[in-house]
Formats: sequence, C-alpha cells, structure tokens
Amino acid sequence: MVLPASRLERVHRFIACRWLPFGFLVLLTGLFWVMERSQYSKSFYLLTVLPALIAAILRPAVLRQLLREPVVLAFLALSAWVLLSLIWTASDDSPGSLAKRPLYVFMLFLSCAVMASQDTRLLPTALRIAAIVASVAAVACLVQFYLQPPAWKRLIGTGGLLNPLLTSHLLGFFCAYWMAAWVTHQERKHWLPFLALIPLAAATLATGSRTPLMALVACMAWLALLTNGRRTVIAVALLGVAGVGLAILLPESILQRGLSYRPQIWQAALEQANGFFWLGHGYGSEFQFRIAEIPGVWSDPHNVQIAVLLELGLVGLALWVLMYGLTLWRSLSLREQPGVKVSSCLVIYGLAAGMTEGSNFLSRPNENWFLIWIPLAILIGLSLQQRSRGLA
Repeated sequence: MVLPASRLERVHRFIACRWLPFGFLVLLTGLFWVMERSQYSKSFYLLTVLPALIAAILRPAVLRQLLREPVVLAFLALSAWVLLSLIWTASDDSPGSLAKRPLYVFMLFLSCAVMASQDTRLLPTALRIAAIVASVAAVACLVQFYLQPPAWKRLIGTGGLLNPLLTSHLLGFFCAYWMAAWVTHQERKHWLPFLALIPLAAATLATGSRTPLMALVACMAWLALLTNGRRTVIAVALLGVAGVGLAILLPESILQRGLSYRPQIWQAALEQANGFFWLGHGYGSEFQFRIAEIPGVWSDPHNVQIAVLLELGLVGLALWVLMYGLTLWRSLSLREQPGVKVSSCLVIYGLAAGMTEGSNFLSRPNENWFLIWIPLAILIGLSLQQRSRGLA
C-alpha cells in the first residue's frame, strides 16, 4: 500500500514539527530527570534516531543537503578514520558497539537538519524551552544539594547525573546559552536571561568545577569578537566583577587549587603516544599512566584533543581540527545571524571546556555531548537553513 503524497507530507511534518523537537528537548534535559542512565540512551534512539531516519526516507533532499555541508563532510572523514582504526584498536568493547557511535552523532545532525529545513523557529524554540527547563532543574539541584549535601560537598545533581565534573558540562552549557541570548537580544524580556542564569550559575559553582568558568570566559571573548554593542560591554564588565568577587569570596575554589595537576597529566598522557603518533592506539583504547606527584593510576588525559591524538593519532587529530576549523569559519561567515551567534558561542564553550575535561569524545549520548556534538548539530542545522534560504 502506497500512501498518497499529501499523507506522506503530513507524516513528515509531524516528525519535523512534533516528534523531533520533543526528542531534542528530551536529549537536552533528560539527564536532569531520568531515573536510570539507560533510559536516556533509549529515549535518544526512539525520539531522535528513529524519526530522523523516517524523515530522511520520506524526504531524501534534506539528507542530500546535509551531505553538502563542509562540517558534516569533515565529520564523515573523521568517522571513516574511526572505523578504520578499529582494525588495530586494543579496546575491550565489541567493534560493532564502537562502530555505532559515529552513526548516533550523524543521526543527531540529521535530526537538526530536518527541523531547521522545515521551520526556522523549531531549533531555536526547542533550545530555548530546554534552557528554561534546565534553569528550573538547577533550582531543584540546589535544593537537593542543600537538604542532602554529599560527603565531598560538591553538587552532583538530580536524575541521571552522577558526577560533579560531568554535571558542570550541562550547567555551563545552559549558562553559555543564556549569556549569549542576552548579549544578542534574543529575548524580548531582557530580564529573563538574568533570572534563568542565576540558579544555573549557582549550581555550576556548587559543582566545584572551574572548567565551565574558564569556558564561559572564552564564550564572552567570542561574543565580544562577533558583537559590538552596549550589552557586550556590560556583559564583559559583569563577568569581570563576578570573577574578582569569586576570587575574594571563594579563594580556595578559584585560586588556591592551582592547575589541578593538568600539565603533569597532559605530559604523562602524551607519553602514551610514543610509537603510535601517526595512527594512534585505535578508537576506544584505554590508557594507564602515573604521575609522580599523585599516587595511583590515571586513565583520563583531561583534554579532548590529547584523547583524539592518543586514540586516532595525528591523522585523526588533523581531521578533528579540520572539523572545528570549518565550524568556526562558518560561524564567522554567518556572524550577522543572531541564532548563529548563540550556537557558535555554545561551540566555543565546548571547545574551551574540552581543553581540561571531556576526553570521552565519541560516545553514546551523555554529558560530553554538550561539549561537542550538540553544539555542532545546532550550528549545522542553522547553517543548512541559511543555505536553503540562499543567504550563504
């Protein structure tokens, strides 16, 4: 039985306007409220992967447009190298499980492309609603933290959140969103970003992680590059005052912890590249290294780029840099578009945060996606939208 064209169009419209936006909202906020981590991954398969696949079958033109995006082509080249590296990887995970992970990311790209090509308002609206939900969730996290403080006095969060450092990725992501939304005049009610930012910033500080703070400074520098205006000056001034205030009020958290042994960790991690500099150890490989100043064994290089180098070698790192280079170039070429300013700010947030955290660069949906793949997916969707409108 072949459905008439009008019915197929209605199905596609339902997917693009209802199913995928809801899935995107769940992806952005689900970790705040899911009871089990496995539910978060399953919801992604059901609410993003499946509808994106159906939409691509119903309207292949969107897939063809997506495959013309330079950033997507760079990602596909990186994915091909990831799959090739499975030949020599030392990972204990099955090759089939590892091979699916680039596909998950591509389906996220496709879902954002479908939404952006259907209606210019879908992606920004879904992101805005998610940011509001995240602000409310931050209040719940703070209440829980106050009523049931953990032994190590660092906020973990509600739902499926399990680690303060990983929780800070989400909270900082939404802090960056509201900061960029205010600077770029995305809200008619100018007070809303400030109101939404307060609990998110407080919860971010409560995690004890300095990574998002550094990343937010990078975001502000990026916004200052893209945007000239009174709000940019005010935002820079407020960020500076906040930084000085934190250094005075919380010196033990901001200044007295030094660099948290990051240079030593990076040096020890880079030594693992000896003999595998060009090709890497293979995607999914695990590492163990020691640091003289700290007892115990480390496995996390605490730097995304070093993790890419260790697993995929210089070839993989070059493709990674190419992907981000094309992303930043595209952001600059579309810098007059407010939505692109916001999404590129999220890319900068993830790029800066990845300098000291987030080494699990290609995984199933988790907190690290807020540093890498979700910002890229949003920007890709908006870029495709501008191409289809003939603006770039």
